[in-house]
Amino acid sequence: MTDAAPAPKPDRPLTGIALMLTALAMYMITDTVAKYLTAEVHPVQIVWSRYAAYILILTPIVLWRGLPRSFATTRPVAHVGRSLAMLLSGTCFTISLAHLELAFAITVAFVSPLFVTALSMIFLGEKVGVRRWSAVVVGFIGVLIVIRPGAEFSPWSLLPIASAFLWAISLILTRRTGHDHPLTNLVYTTIVGAIVATPAVIPFWAWVSWEAWAMLFCIAAWNLVALTVMVRAFAHAPASTLAPFSYSQLIWSILLGWAVFGDIPDLLTYVGGGVVIASGVYIWHRERVRARSQAA
Repeated sequence: MTDAAPAPKPDRPLTGIALMLTALAMYMITDTVAKYLTAEVHPVQIVWSRYAAYILILTPIVLWRGLPRSFATTRPVAHVGRSLAMLLSGTCFTISLAHLELAFAITVAFVSPLFVTALSMIFLGEKVGVRRWSAVVVGFIGVLIVIRPGAEFSPWSLLPIASAFLWAISLILTRRTGHDHPLTNLVYTTIVGAIVATPAVIPFWAWVSWEAWAMLFCIAAWNLVALTVMVRAFAHAPASTLAPFSYSQLIWSILLGWAVFGDIPDLLTYVGGGVVIASGVYIWHRERVRARSQAA
């Protein structure tokens, strides 16, 4: 006689939502600190220092778990591609922070779910209906409202769009590597990022103050804590419940941008951001409807 499989733990949506909001707030703090540091540290060096800190933090964990288990995967190419996409996405966004207001950059980067919808059809063979395609088009119109091509257009505003596109690619590839242990994903992300970022940082390298080094290390450590909190959030509530709360980052970006840098977004940023968020929420709604119909 075999033991019965343990019953799955019931969802605790309020706990999951609270953890999700906490993790997103923590991520916004690291973005704020990164923007603050761009006055002293080149963005490429900020990105490199993050991977260097990851190595310091993760090495003892990897040695404790064992190298073979930490690197075990059947899809190494997907891991490398995902890691490169994440590296380039983070680099584009960090550079944009040196030139754009925090809320502006975050709002434009919210186009990422729209890219995911479009790319999922190309790379994953998912069917995307007219309604979701319409939401994607409306979302891009919202982005155009924010970046307002014309007299006030800044070429730097294209960087958050590039970051969102690359991040969407990393999410698509994550669907192919999601069966691996979370530490394996972190290990490949760290190793690939460090290998590529190290030679890239040489032309921009400068010795900075000890305070800046401490803040750079704290950014990396804080990001890992935020990631852990977010993983716990998904353990308490399904992704379909938590997804819309990602837009809480816009609120944090406005508050932190005002408190730290004195930035106050203009009306068009609010209007365009509202359009982008509305389109993203609608796509999320259609995903839930499609999932329910397939389950039935």
